[in-house]
Amino acid sequence: MVCLRRPGVLVLVAALVLASILPVTQVGVAQATKVFRVGWGGTSFDTFNPFTTYATISVWLTLDVYSRLVRPTENYTGFVPDLAESWEIKGDTVIFHLVHNATFTDGYPVTAEDVAYSYYLANQSWSSLSPYVDMVKGIKVLDNYTVEFYVTSPTLFMLEAAINIPIVPKHIWASISDPSTYPDNPPIGSGPLKVVEFKEGQYAVLEPNPNFYYPSWLPKVDRIIVKFYSDVTSATNALLAGDIDAVGPYIASTLTKTVANNPNLYLFKSPPTLYFYLAFNVDPNGTGNPTLRDLNVRLALAHAINVSYVCGIGWPGAGEPMGTVMPSTNIFADKDLKPYSFNLTLAAQILDQAGYKLGADGVRASPSGVRLEYNLLVPSNMPEAIKAAQVIAQWWGQIGVKANVQPMDTGSMSAIIWKKVNDTIVLGHDTDIWDWFVAPNDVLFLNVFLSGMKLTGVSDSGYANPVYDATFEKLYNATSLDELKSIAYSLQEMLHNDLPYIPLCEVWAVQAHSKAFTGFDYDWPSGPFGGSDWRTFLNVQLASSSPSTTTYNPTSSSPTAAPTGMSTTTPALQSSAQPSSTWLVVGVVAIVVIAALTVYALKRR
Repeated sequence: MVCLRRPGVLVLVAALVLASILPVTQVGVAQATKVFRVGWGGTSFDTFNPFTTYATISVWLTLDVYSRLVRPTENYTGFVPDLAESWEIKGDTVIFHLVHNATFTDGYPVTAEDVAYSYYLANQSWSSLSPYVDMVKGIKVLDNYTVEFYVTSPTLFMLEAAINIPIVPKHIWASISDPSTYPDNPPIGSGPLKVVEFKEGQYAVLEPNPNFYYPSWLPKVDRIIVKFYSDVTSATNALLAGDIDAVGPYIASTLTKTVANNPNLYLFKSPPTLYFYLAFNVDPNGTGNPTLRDLNVRLALAHAINVSYVCGIGWPGAGEPMGTVMPSTNIFADKDLKPYSFNLTLAAQILDQAGYKLGADGVRASPSGVRLEYNLLVPSNMPEAIKAAQVIAQWWGQIGVKANVQPMDTGSMSAIIWKKVNDTIVLGHDTDIWDWFVAPNDVLFLNVFLSGMKLTGVSDSGYANPVYDATFEKLYNATSLDELKSIAYSLQEMLHNDLPYIPLCEVWAVQAHSKAFTGFDYDWPSGPFGGSDWRTFLNVQLASSSPSTTTYNPTSSSPTAAPTGMSTTTPALQSSAQPSSTWLVVGVVAIVVIAALTVYALKRR
């Protein structure tokens, strides 16, 4: 009896050895879940409601949860079929032919009625997406899978509306009494991902939607966890500790070298869509310091900022000075506009000539006695911006202007900036430093400076210029890309001259990820973890081989190539990683060992 049991014991032992040395992902039904974890250290997640969110992380997290009619290519001037498998443009009419096998995650089919209703919601006054559908003058459902749009500018419609408006289920949203306050949690979409768990302020968990209409788009991993951090420093430290596999929208500049020296991480940088600016409260009805409504004051303060130095000290190796409110990756950016020259002497002369005299304490005052003392608000979770604010305050002090730098959480900033007075929102601050993410195709971002936009909580300048408003409206009737650019240049020139903002630095997306994963496009504007690449979660996969050591120099301002073994492009139909030949050899050897042990045991019997 004892002898009969030994062969089984030996085979069992050998099998256990085999199981221990083979990759867990190759062990049949015991296959381990492939999880990709990414941390976000920017402005916090606010809501799943795609029509009311302003947070980049909220949009990015749901880019693959909700279908769009089409998706943008890397340069944002081309389009990839999504819910619309094809489309045709006839004059001012755009007709979309939808796929026939799309369903929402609750099992209901997606039809043209859902598309039309989603655009109806986007067009409501409370919707943050309303500027992106203003060119739509009518929608007609031709049948369950064909929808026709009547638009004033097909070019603008395709660039803005077709790729930005999420398709939501009419059978759910039409029953909501107030969609403007609907949290949409859990979100019901028809995209390749679905939200399976959410902890406010902590994380969200995404998994593949098995019923998605393009199976080839489904993620190469089983689960994606997006973790929320209070700032980029915390997120970067989590990456270094191995708690996450990637970090966005950028890593902390103070930890760049530490990340670069970590052999398990790949450090890179991608073209910028993020930029930082300084806003002045010029709201005619605002409660901030009224001297900022004087262009002479704003002009003097602009000449009292060395923008190049600010970028170097705040975002070393990543920050680039800019002279307009559009990042250089934006196809509508007027790159001929440059930052105002740094000239403290000229700045002081401008204030002298405008009648702002120095007081005994070294602070100037207006002819009516209002001191040039301003509170400069800055997000406390952005140490780079705080550093920029502090050096700006020093320069302003040299021309007799006192700036009180006040770091605080973004919620407190918002409460101060957009202050409610007698049921009306007025701007209550003096100045602030904050950031914007602007997609490369987004010309309608310029609506931030329209009169009255403070009512939506968007404008932190309160800029109001009827000429600007009228020029902006021309965008909706542009007949070509060139005409759109011409109008956009005129708008940017007005902003450059009127100075509601001082554009500071566009920030290259310095990011990092674990070398255990691959499949990322480093050339996509804002990088794979910057909040705009809709393919990141679909193409991430386990690396079949370790990439070479990173070659990114943290002090360099130029991007570097991806390391050997890592893809710099991620086609939508990218195949999953295959097990390496090394493991196949190990498996064969293990099988031979099992056979030998079995034969030996039988002979001993």
